Amino acid sequence: MVIRINIPGATVTTRTVGDDTHIDVTLKEGAGSTATQTTPGGLAPMIEAGDLEAGEVLYWSRPRLGVRHEATVLPNGWLSFEGRPYRTPSGAAVAAAGSQADGWTAWRREHDDVIIGSLRKAH
Repeated sequence: MVIRINIPGATVTTRTVGDDTHIDVTLKEGAGSTATQTTPGGLAPMIEAGDLEAGEVLYWSRPRLGVRHEATVLPNGWLSFEGRPYRTPSGAAVAAAGSQADGWTAWRREHDDVIIGSLRKAH
């Protein structure tokens, strides 16, 4: 079996652990910065409609873990979480959770607690 992976701006390495093959992807410094400037993010339609504003804070409260995550809406519709840009709310949620997460149901507007997925349905 041949697997080819090409991720511009990243280093991809493989390693074998027992019968498993692990693929590690490491982004180089500044990787993705061009995309964040030219590709609209998943929240762009809500910004255009006036439902979200650039600079607005979204939060994800996880009381059982005693954690509250915060992200900031960027002008291009991306989210900034812990200083890194994410094109979709789910991308930011995965970074926050460390595993699969649906950002459309996780993130809420801070000022009124509205789940951002409900804003998405309106567009």
